Amino acid sequence: PFSSTFKTPATEKQEKRPSTFSSLPIHELIKSSLSAVADADVRKELCGNIILTGASSLFPNIEQRLSLEISYLVPNKYRCKVIASRNTLERRYSPWIGGSVLTSLGSFQQLWLSKAEYEEYGTMLASQRFP
Repeated sequence: PFSSTFKTPATEKQEKRPSTFSSLPIHELIKSSLSAVADADVRKELCGNIILTGASSLFPNIEQRLSLEISYLVPNKYRCKVIASRNTLERRYSPWIGGSVLTSLGSFQQLWLSKAEYEEYGTMLASQRFP
């Protein structure tokens, strides 16, 4: 077939994609994440607090579309609410701001795995520290 004979930049990019990325649409990823939560009360609380942030959240009407798509996927007893700031700068950079706040906390710094520790103990230490 044509696709196996010639490689386009798009197919090469897909082949190089790390296995941690998913090809599922965002609403399916949200459903999967909610389904992984065992406690129904926690799942209901999480469903009511879906926060859109980052530059990709700036697509036109994504908040409304995501709300609609999720409403088709989750039971009616869950009142899913998609939250997104109206300030585009805040929305675009809030992951970076949140990350900088988190890393400045002393309690978070205790969770770090240094390069030296990783080189000495490898993935065993990482899997123990981050189950």
